[in-house]
Amino acid sequence: YNQWIRFANSLRLRLAIRIAMADPPKAKHEALKSLDPANINLLETRDDLVAVSTSGSGYTNPLGEINQAWKEASMNANMESILVGYDDPRTTKYFRPATGNGYKGEYRGIRQGTGFNHMEYYNHSRPTIDQYTDAILMTAAEVWFLRAEAALRGWSDEDAGFCYRKGIETSFAQWNASNLDKYLESDKTAKDYMDTFTPEYNIKAVCKVSPRWEQDASAEIKLEKIITQKWIACFPEGCEAWAEQRRTGYPKLFPVILNYSNGTIDTEIMIRRLNFPVGIRNTNPEQYDALCKELGGPDTGGTRLWWDTGRNF
Repeated sequence: YNQWIRFANSLRLRLAIRIAMADPPKAKHEALKSLDPANINLLETRDDLVAVSTSGSGYTNPLGEINQAWKEASMNANMESILVGYDDPRTTKYFRPATGNGYKGEYRGIRQGTGFNHMEYYNHSRPTIDQYTDAILMTAAEVWFLRAEAALRGWSDEDAGFCYRKGIETSFAQWNASNLDKYLESDKTAKDYMDTFTPEYNIKAVCKVSPRWEQDASAEIKLEKIITQKWIACFPEGCEAWAEQRRTGYPKLFPVILNYSNGTIDTEIMIRRLNFPVGIRNTNPEQYDALCKELGGPDTGGTRLWWDTGRNF
């Protein structure tokens, strides 16, 4: 029962942070319900993990199925750039080394939006997630980063740097990663991406922040550090990582090379949402029109959702 309360309070904080710029008064009001200093009751330790169990339930992890059965899940170039550039101890926990000739044992990712149609990348790094890995929905590490952002916005008396470091510490504990103290003081940055086969796909690193907290940095740099580490810690819960990257623009990601959206999606800021299902448009046009009206823009991947304001402060 207490764990469900912790989850509920943590989920409230997640939702409050999501609308930080869309409705600041409402966001702060809801966040304070979770951040009441007299009764902070949130997910806090490595064992406070919210996940769908695969043990004896017949449920299998969808990402694990794609990864193990379909062989269609690979390390992304952004993950390679950031994790390898940071020399992040979680790299070995998240991904298996590549097996290709000439780069066996290294961690190699694939750049999205290249349009390749061959099997050359088949031996690149793959996630460690399999069908029987519990499907993570929320971690205590994420909640510490939520608290860090709330503190940064002045919603609480907590120290943003302390919460930020606790987020990294809790993520390391969750994955049994070592060398935490060294990582917390690291000034390493993301590395340039060098494609294994196609030089035209090479690109300079776009994520410039390091793991070390900088107390004198601007609020924007502090937020970039918080969200970049949250993005790493959210693995393998990609939906939340994507939502936060859309909301803040962090971590900065490589743009796609081939943009086939006919101008509806900006190459630099990338896709903002998924289109409404075609079935709704065809079978219930009145509902579809109402949805588009509420959306406030065309039903394309380039239209921002209401909480995706394009600004952080």
